[in-house]
Amino acid sequence: MALGITGIIAAYIILGLLLLSINLYSKWSWPVKAMTIIITSVFYVVTYYSFPPLLGWPTTQHPPSQFRLISAHVVQPNKETGKEGSVYLWLTEIKNMSDSAEPRAYELQYSSELHERIINVKSKLDKDIKQMGEFKEPDDTFNQVDEQKRGMKSVHIEFYDLPDPLFQDKG
Repeated sequence: MALGITGIIAAYIILGLLLLSINLYSKWSWPVKAMTIIITSVFYVVTYYSFPPLLGWPTTQHPPSQFRLISAHVVQPNKETGKEGSVYLWLTEIKNMSDSAEPRAYELQYSSELHERIINVKSKLDKDIKQMGEFKEPDDTFNQVDEQKRGMKSVHIEFYDLPDPLFQDKG
């Protein structure tokens, strides 16, 4: 039985009312009472901004350098509303070819070059050709600014067909 966000909001409201009633009838000094109310109010805001990562929203953290692509979704920029575009990738980190981590959603800044790569790789995924990829220079790509894209961050990703473990090269 999970109450979700509604249950946590209700718990915070009850906690706030309890704190207010204790503050009204206690003999604490008013500065102490004011600080407890301010601290409780700050925790409302902290809790509100702490929930999205817990609920499974995409992260903007650095993705793994080598990964298996599960799926991708592109939201193009909208000039009318001024909303910037985004590229959403569902990835699993590849530690070695036989072991993979739990999938995680990542949000990257939109670029037309990345959009083209995602279109190509999604067509392969639709044909059941599993895809792996890697970020070229993962530490630097998120700090570079591509001058041709007028300040957009450049992300360099290479996608490859995932090798079939049943058929090994005799190289």
